[in-house]
Amino acid sequence: WEISTKMAGTSRADAMQAAVDDAKPVGASYARVEEAVVVHAKIHLTIQADDAGLAGWVEYDVEVRADGVQVVLLDLRHLEVVKAGPKVHKTSEWNANAFATGAPAGAIGAPLAIGLGDDPRKKGDVVAVRVEFETEAGEDKFGSALQALTKEQTSGKENGLAFTQCQAIHARSLFPCQDTPAVKFTFEATMTVPPPRRVLMAACEVPLSGQEGQSKTEEGKLRYDFVQKVPVPAYLFAFAVGKFESREIGPRTRVWAEPNMVDAAAAEFADTNKFLEAAESLAGPYRWGRYDLLMLPPSFPYGGMENPCLTFVTPTLIAGDGSLAHVVAHEIAHSWTGNLVTNKGWDHFWLNEGWTVFLERKILGQVYGEEILQLHAIAGYEELCEEVSRIGPSHRFTALIPRLEGNDDPDDAFSKVPYEKGFYFLYFLQELVGGPAQFEPFMKDYIQHFALSTVDSCQFKAYFEQYFKSDPKVATVEWDKWFHQPGMPPCENLYDHTLAEAARALASEWHSADPLGVGNEEFHPSFSDIQGWSVHQLIVFLDRLLALRAMQPLHNSMVKKLGEAYKFFESGNSEIKSRFLRLGVFAGNTQCYEGAVDMLKAQGRMKFLRPLYRALNQGDSQARELAKTTFQENKSRYHPIAAKMVGADLGLS
Repeated sequence: WEISTKMAGTSRADAMQAAVDDAKPVGASYARVEEAVVVHAKIHLTIQADDAGLAGWVEYDVEVRADGVQVVLLDLRHLEVVKAGPKVHKTSEWNANAFATGAPAGAIGAPLAIGLGDDPRKKGDVVAVRVEFETEAGEDKFGSALQALTKEQTSGKENGLAFTQCQAIHARSLFPCQDTPAVKFTFEATMTVPPPRRVLMAACEVPLSGQEGQSKTEEGKLRYDFVQKVPVPAYLFAFAVGKFESREIGPRTRVWAEPNMVDAAAAEFADTNKFLEAAESLAGPYRWGRYDLLMLPPSFPYGGMENPCLTFVTPTLIAGDGSLAHVVAHEIAHSWTGNLVTNKGWDHFWLNEGWTVFLERKILGQVYGEEILQLHAIAGYEELCEEVSRIGPSHRFTALIPRLEGNDDPDDAFSKVPYEKGFYFLYFLQELVGGPAQFEPFMKDYIQHFALSTVDSCQFKAYFEQYFKSDPKVATVEWDKWFHQPGMPPCENLYDHTLAEAARALASEWHSADPLGVGNEEFHPSFSDIQGWSVHQLIVFLDRLLALRAMQPLHNSMVKKLGEAYKFFESGNSEIKSRFLRLGVFAGNTQCYEGAVDMLKAQGRMKFLRPLYRALNQGDSQARELAKTTFQENKSRYHPIAAKMVGADLGLS
């Protein structure tokens, strides 16, 4: 950049230093959204040779929201600021030394103050600022947002691969930003990478000269350009770098994966276009252009991540029969609830995830039938019961609004509660106002009203009450209990148990056959017990059995019968296998110990890692030692977020 020789004046330098000295995080961010917000970004990133680190620069258009503002505050973690400052008035030059950084505070990181010019700004001004940065030196060369895999850690074993995961507050370790969902911005982005790898991004690729939009730089690297015209929060910025191939699976949808996995991924996610069309009928037009999927290596820590235009998914969804593709319906739903309408802060995460589970199940109901929606709702309630029991029914993290403090890391509060308790609340409201015929038009209206913006729980409440103001039953909603009371929901929803009855009855049969955990030689299960069942019926069965045996595990011999009769030992379905292995670990079954360790080594999805590690850690001395040694041997292969959370579960961090 062209550098101005005019340095920051004393008063401005004092203002910047005072800003970082006084900065206190609100909602895990130092951004002062009432003073100045980013509205557009130009992002340039380079992955250095041999994956030695990340470097780049960002230019921001900053909108001033109050008179007299002198600085904009950004979030920063694990990055070294080289230069930063505003554009010099009526020139093409940038002030390179108009910034100050504060002291880092754990996961929250440090504040970065950038001056907005010589004179205090007026409300409505738009100021351009630029910051140049690189990752800090050290063992953790990429910070928490970016995981770089060696070629040995990939599926194809030919090329290294890197991918990001910015939710909740990890974007600040990729580039300095206002890392809060309260700020949404459009962006242009350029990335350069060493060949033969290519870049995929949560945005639309801009064609350049050369194959697939790539062009070579003078250094021989490949350059890719992207644009995102729909405003997004920083946590939805995402990219992946690797050797990928794609398959078209719909008129606006393709699947990307490593070459040896792409055909399996395309087959597994064949219903994606059906889900997308169903979502549009329920929520309104899809505004993002493309809806592509990228199947990442097994270390990806989530089932899916709703990055706009390019959903990231885990290979643990590959069951061979499409039975776990409902996760894609969830990520598609996020295109409206979460991405288009975004929770204003992490205290209101249920507005992202509760709404998304609700829309996901509406999509499944439309594609596969209402009984499937009801079965998923029942399975979700079982998961909620288990999660509340694990966290503690009086813990604030089991409330819809968990009252996160400014320094709280939102990752620490992550659980199924905002997903399933949020869904439960929305289903309650639907039934209160008369059912889907009344509630679905409200859902579409709510999404279109708050599209491109952010929303909190009070705004949702006000909009719901205004929309249904003629319905006297709305006055009976105990909002304070629903929002703030920890534990299980304050009322009981009534679901259609047609598909769940047999699963629950079979779980009760197993429980009654071994009430004291001493075994039962006269009990002879058969595969015919579950013949023709769907995966989610099996999930309901296993979840119910886990709940029934929470205080007294099954006898080892019963676990052996369960695994052999129902072929759970050989199951390739991750959802089934992980639940069965937990039952076996609790029973002290050494074959399940081995199976659990194998699963912990094979993938890094937190949904399976954390319960399996916790189960081993609650077992006998052999199981506890297995938990610790397996984690120590494999933590470097896990994503940094997953390694941190599992380490905390085991008391090792």
